[in-house]
Amino acid sequence: MSRWYERGCKAVGRRWGPTRDEREEARDKRREKYVTKGKELRKAEGYLRECKIVHGEESKEYRKAQKRYEKAKKLHDISRKAYRHDDFNKTIYFVDMDLEYEDVLLFSVLMTLLSFLVVALTFITLHYAFYPLGFIDILLYVVPAMLLVPTCVLALVSSYPDLLEKKMKAEGIGRAPESINYMTMSMRVRPSLYRAVSFSAKHTEEPMASGLNKVLWDVYTRKKPSLEESFLEFALQWGEWNEDLKRALYAVRSAMLEKTKHGLDAALEKANDIIIRGTKRQVEDFSNSLSTPTTILFAIGVLLPLIIGAMLPMLALGDLDIGGFSADEAVASGGLGIFQIIIIMNVIAPVGAFVYSYKILLNRPGTTSPPEVPQFENRGRTLIVTSVIAILLSIPLILFYEHLGPLMPLPFFWPPMGAISYYCLKPTWEVKKERRIITTMEREFPDALFQLGSRIAEGMAIEVAFHKTGKSMGGTEMGKLLERITTALQINRLPLEHALFGHDGVLTKLPSRTIKASMRTVVEVTKKDPAEAGKTIIQISNFLRDMEEMEHDIRSRLSQSVEMMKGTAMVFAPLVMGVVVSLYFMLYDIFSDISQVDMISPVAFTAVVGVYLVLMCFVITYFTTGIRTRVDPVEFKYELGIILPICIGLFSMAVILGRLTLVG
Repeated sequence: MSRWYERGCKAVGRRWGPTRDEREEARDKRREKYVTKGKELRKAEGYLRECKIVHGEESKEYRKAQKRYEKAKKLHDISRKAYRHDDFNKTIYFVDMDLEYEDVLLFSVLMTLLSFLVVALTFITLHYAFYPLGFIDILLYVVPAMLLVPTCVLALVSSYPDLLEKKMKAEGIGRAPESINYMTMSMRVRPSLYRAVSFSAKHTEEPMASGLNKVLWDVYTRKKPSLEESFLEFALQWGEWNEDLKRALYAVRSAMLEKTKHGLDAALEKANDIIIRGTKRQVEDFSNSLSTPTTILFAIGVLLPLIIGAMLPMLALGDLDIGGFSADEAVASGGLGIFQIIIIMNVIAPVGAFVYSYKILLNRPGTTSPPEVPQFENRGRTLIVTSVIAILLSIPLILFYEHLGPLMPLPFFWPPMGAISYYCLKPTWEVKKERRIITTMEREFPDALFQLGSRIAEGMAIEVAFHKTGKSMGGTEMGKLLERITTALQINRLPLEHALFGHDGVLTKLPSRTIKASMRTVVEVTKKDPAEAGKTIIQISNFLRDMEEMEHDIRSRLSQSVEMMKGTAMVFAPLVMGVVVSLYFMLYDIFSDISQVDMISPVAFTAVVGVYLVLMCFVITYFTTGIRTRVDPVEFKYELGIILPICIGLFSMAVILGRLTLVG
């Protein structure tokens, strides 16, 4: 997304923006104005000091001089921002975009104009093709939409770099312990800052990986005279918003200055302790702050539409007066038409809930991503199969739709929902299964590493140590992996590094960065003294155990806030809306013959409610998976594939049973 944004800004800037010479000329004018305002500020400051000495702080002259100084300072700040764009340049540098302020401004204006045209054309098409808009409709919907949508587009497009920076910083909070852990691993093998930064950049996740790679790249391109200076600038830059990361990086740097093994170990332990404690504290703060936003999201996305939907059958009665506002008046003013219900239930509520959930997730601290298991599923083939399933299931419904009566919309939800569920679950089922195996293996890995380090410290040969550790782990996933390593070492007679990371190495295709990085460290330390190597492996095991506990605490804290919302979206909401639709059927049968009552068709009402439930499932699944795994695509598709058929199935069951009960 960021690359498309960058390309769009550059394309608009080159095509419609000022030329390079024009930009330089405008920049020179802003610089001259900035210099002039600086001189005026210094002059006002000198006059203020003079008035203070000559007339005193209580004098009228001093107060005038103070107002003059404040005005000059304000104008100087405005000219400085117009000339330097410090905040913008800092943001662009952080998110690694090659953009200028003028490019972003022009692109934002263009997208705003396009959104205005799209909204205008949408309402014109709606007016002439589907639903004639009255004067009340124009005041209530057209005018607000044509003002609100372009304004939101302008704010979103112009502030996209800031949103991206905010997202990257939040992700960096959870990635920081992992990157520091990899640095300390490398430093224990060989106290080299270059090796530590390179090792961490290779195995950690974004955005820390790009930041650490930039530390090395600035040295390669001579932007920084030394690695130490580039590393310290990285610590200062990231430390502006994460003080614990800065302190941990300083501890890693100070470990280079230690002359003894004990001092090196103490500095590295301090670095890991600082970052783990700090990350836990920040995640606890975020978890505690989730209560109010989650409640608001739950109210906007679920409860409010449920209440509105429950009231619609009552408001549909012509002679029912609620608060002095009758349904006849609502219909006459355009307040109860199908268009208004669609706007409320299928546009305002889902869009508002999605935007608010996206805003909440921007602040979610990053955690270690699930293992990247390769997917061999042919998406085109899956899409074709999905389409065929939907078409085949829809054919009987199309042939016999006249016999469905008011329940006609319900069966037409089943084929697309079943097809979507198949499309979501087919490629993710095996991936989830493989992920569970890898996750179990990573959970067992610290214990295996502790046993391995203990045996190596006793002087046991590396092949024997792997064999005994694998045997003690029994039939666990980690035990099976160690058995394969033992086979490669003892039967194939391969060196440890080749057995693990060679062309057909045991770990070459294993989708676990933690196990790979740790075992690379094991390969390096086993080349040293066995006692020292065993001690280092045990220390790595302890650090991994701390990381695992931290990840478990983070996910447990964050998951507590979303279970109720997920259960409501999957079970409670479809049952309630099913009862509401059944009640509407009954009221329509009773009052549809009364000429004073202009009620919406039950078919249209059922369709609107069903679409709302589908959209609500998308939004709630997006939010709940985002809280647990920061919107991992596999987790999102897997959860959606399960929730959608359950939601629509319960809704259909509630409508059918309610219809049979009320008719009976």
